[in-house]
Amino acid sequence: MKRSHFALIFLGILLLLAGIAQAADPVGSFVALRGKATIDRERTLSEARLKDSIYLNDTVFTSEASRAKMLFTDDSVLTLGEKSKAVIKEYVYSRDKKGKSVITLLDGKMRSIVGKTNFEIHTPTAVAAARGTIILCETGIIDGKQVTTFICVEGEFTVTSNYPGSEGSTLLTPGMMITIVAGEPFPAAFQAPGGNTGDLLEATNISYELSIPGPAEITLGPGAFVIEQMQVLPPYEHEPGTINTTPVTIDVLFPK
Repeated sequence: MKRSHFALIFLGILLLLAGIAQAADPVGSFVALRGKATIDRERTLSEARLKDSIYLNDTVFTSEASRAKMLFTDDSVLTLGEKSKAVIKEYVYSRDKKGKSVITLLDGKMRSIVGKTNFEIHTPTAVAAARGTIILCETGIIDGKQVTTFICVEGEFTVTSNYPGSEGSTLLTPGMMITIVAGEPFPAAFQAPGGNTGDLLEATNISYELSIPGPAEITLGPGAFVIEQMQVLPPYEHEPGTINTTPVTIDVLFPK
């Protein structure tokens, strides 16, 4: 009995250690940085560097005129615009069992290229669940109210709200847009103005053509300008227009 008892305890310890080791594995890394991005890991702040690993529960935020692109192990890609803040809330992925990833966008702008997991974007006013599509998302406070905007770039998804007074559902196809305000009637989706889509794409874009090893000054005639420093890895496989998309469903849930 004693041997059996100790064997069970030993097995439990091994399983616990294995779980801790798995939780400590990185879930992604930084593949492009412009300006300054900061990682908050267990209340310790550090400046993000190219190729730095990203772990579960990390909070990543960008400074003014800064952007950060992150590649995750399920091939999902997130790009944060300036003055944006996101938390890696949940991440479970294996090549055999797919998995689930949850990113909380607390503030700012984000472009999401969804990979192989069941993917969720949480904001203060909405939850978007998707798989195999490209979504532009922006959240923040406008006129004292929390507002979230979704724009469908590729694929299609259904946006649904069950918040009292805001019940509704609509399908977003490429180029469609919806802006949701907590407590207000569910709005109709509409064709996103080119300016809205272009602004969000630009706000979450890091161009490879701008990649240079450091600050450089170029003189044109009597004037001069400076190209900002940016860190970037070579292009990788999944960019907009190169992934296979499938219809997905998005459920919007407002906190009561």
